[in-house]
Amino acid sequence: MEKLAPQIESIKYKFNIPSKLRVSLAKDVINSQWKKIIASIENKEVEEIVKVAKAFENTSNLAHPFKENTDTFPIKNIRKGMCNFIFFNDKKNQSPWILCQCTSFIDAIFTPDYSGGHRLSTNGASILKAAKKLIKDRDNICSIDLSKPVSVSTNYILDQTRPYHHFYDQLKWLIHLKTQKPINSNKSFFVPTHCKAKETSTKNKPTVSIFPLVIGSNQLGTQLDIYTDKMEKIVYEDSMNSLYGGTINYKLAMLKNAMIKSFKTKTSLTLWFGISGQKRIWVEQEDFLPSLVKQLTPWFKTFTFLIDGFTQYEDINNAPIQGSKETPINQDREVVDSIRQKLLPFPNVTVISLVGQTYRKKIQKCQSADFFIANAGAGQLVPHRFCKKPGILHSNERHCVFPMGINNTTVRLVDKSLVNDIGNLFAKEKKIQQLGSGLISYSIDIQVVTDMLIQMMNLSK
Repeated sequence: MEKLAPQIESIKYKFNIPSKLRVSLAKDVINSQWKKIIASIENKEVEEIVKVAKAFENTSNLAHPFKENTDTFPIKNIRKGMCNFIFFNDKKNQSPWILCQCTSFIDAIFTPDYSGGHRLSTNGASILKAAKKLIKDRDNICSIDLSKPVSVSTNYILDQTRPYHHFYDQLKWLIHLKTQKPINSNKSFFVPTHCKAKETSTKNKPTVSIFPLVIGSNQLGTQLDIYTDKMEKIVYEDSMNSLYGGTINYKLAMLKNAMIKSFKTKTSLTLWFGISGQKRIWVEQEDFLPSLVKQLTPWFKTFTFLIDGFTQYEDINNAPIQGSKETPINQDREVVDSIRQKLLPFPNVTVISLVGQTYRKKIQKCQSADFFIANAGAGQLVPHRFCKKPGILHSNERHCVFPMGINNTTVRLVDKSLVNDIGNLFAKEKKIQQLGSGLISYSIDIQVVTDMLIQMMNLSK
């Protein structure tokens, strides 16, 4: 049975948004239930928070964090940046508060008098930046008029601006929660087929959307675990099932490919090559493939390069991607065009651009790759994490987004001593060129990566 929203005429409160987010929720909250929730997150007790998330999914109410014996109900949620802000109040319209979700079930709490996070909250500056934008949108949050109680529909929202957080903070836990709730996925990078439940009977009812979060993967130490393994396997198999039209056809195709591979003498190399046109650019990326073709000609007669870059949301109904020259997708396309031009002297080379494709389509294409070279951020998701291909990862001197599965045998990271940071190539002010390790571009000698590939593929000289 669905919970009823409180009978209120309006909500007009000023929430406390400070210049710095305190991290003292563990001791500041009064309610015993919330003390246990925050302690469980800080102690990385995953299954305890799974129980909390399931309970909230089923009842849609939460105790007030600073009052005992006060139930509160979700009224509305608003997405800002990477955060989801869920507004709560009690039936008497006297206990408003906001639950902020970013990478964990709770990252921060805001009330008219208090704001704070906990020891494992994600970046406080990011939360506050989103919260300030939220409060500025006063017409949206301060004029909720309800003349009578109405039933509120709740669903899960798969919606993150960064692929890593979509897969490892949201989808990973959505699969584990085994929810029957509808899934809101208008801007999602990937939604498994079995998760695509649609809202039907509650179309005209107010809806509160919640993130399917437990504890952020970064907060857990970006470790390999059963939840990660299951998510990655489902993403891969669901992508391949949709390519071959079902599980049986998929398994038959895999068996056929394995038999062909075992009897075929390899004279062609299919290489997955990740590029970037916006940030964390390997400055030699446009010159690498022509050099590689020259050096690998003794072993291979033909080459196919699958060039990866910007990835599109899955639920766009195949709408064409629009944007100016400065948009990420067009910046990546310019890099691909430059590489194509540099490879024109080589008639034995085929270039396939995957820029602007979805993760599902990219996973299907990656099935044919023999080896990959990609950045150690989101660029490694398809070839390394989902398709489990052998390959080489690279990044700047300070940045490696998540080191899971880099075993130095089938997958290696370019030695940081061989990397030279250049700076943020798109920074307009010199003083900020070196800020933000995720933005810094870098130089790696082409021969370093080429020698690694030759060694890892066991190509004898």
